[in-house]
Amino acid sequence: MLIKLVEVHSVLSNPSVRELYINSTSILSITEETHPGTLKEAKSLGFSEITKFSSIIIQEGSRTRTVTVAHSPQEIYKKIDPSKTLLKG
Repeated sequence: MLIKLVEVHSVLSNPSVRELYINSTSILSITEETHPGTLKEAKSLGFSEITKFSSIIIQEGSRTRTVTVAHSPQEIYKKIDPSKTLLKG
């Protein structure tokens, strides 16, 4: 199943956003992004200070790629499987 996310990326040190469609079966891990540089870039793009960001590691054949998206890990998990809830603890 494809999920639609908003990716924050830089091209030649110019931050921008774009839509990203990911096959949910190729996601290896999702972690909350706390890197100050990413948060600074996002703020310059007009994101609210309360917006959460995540790093997603994606399997692409024999390689992996890491992308930063403007969604919390919980939001992404709900997009992958809306019928399940994330357990705390």
